[in-house]
Amino acid sequence: MIEIHQKLPDGTEIDFFSCHKCDERWWDHQGREIALADVLELARRARA
Repeated sequence: MIEIHQKLPDGTEIDFFSCHKCDERWWDHQGREIALADVLELARRARA
């Protein structure tokens, strides 16, 4: 399992997970799984 913690330009903190056994990947924000489209939307926000 790989976990990468990231801070987006607006300060939002997210985590990316990747499982090498099952080849699944997902994003997490504040303990809840979020879709890639939502991650991209968060990344487009201006800096706070």
